[in-house]
Amino acid sequence: MDIELFLSKLPVPKSNRYIRTRGGKVFKPPRVVNWEARAIWELREQYKGKPIDYEVSVDIVLVLPNRRKRDIDNMLKSLWDVMEKAGVIKNDNLIYEVRTVKRIEKGKEGVYIKIRRFEEK
Repeated sequence: MDIELFLSKLPVPKSNRYIRTRGGKVFKPPRVVNWEARAIWELREQYKGKPIDYEVSVDIVLVLPNRRKRDIDNMLKSLWDVMEKAGVIKNDNLIYEVRTVKRIEKGKEGVYIKIRRFEEK
C-alpha cells in the first residue's frame, strides 16, 4: 500500500539549521523550530497509522518557487528527521531507495512524498 503525504513548506536544509550558540546557550533558530513544528503537525494530520517498521522506497517531489540554488541532500536529511519525529517512519535507516525530483513552479512550494514497500530487484 502506498502512502502519499504533502508538506506545504520546503524543508530547511540541514546545513543551515545546525544549533547555534549565543552567550553559551544552545538553540535552534526560530525558522527551523517553526518549520519542524509545522511539518510534524501536517504529517500527523495526514498519517494516522503506526510508524513504518519495514524497508521502504520513497519518491520525493520538491516544488520550488524559483531557480535559487538548493542542495537536495541537505533538504532530505531534514525531511527524514521530521518523518521520524511525526511517527511516519520508525527510523530513517529503513529508507532503502530514494527518487527525488526538483520541479520549479513560480510562486509555489511544497513537498510531495510517496512511500511504498521496498522491493529488491
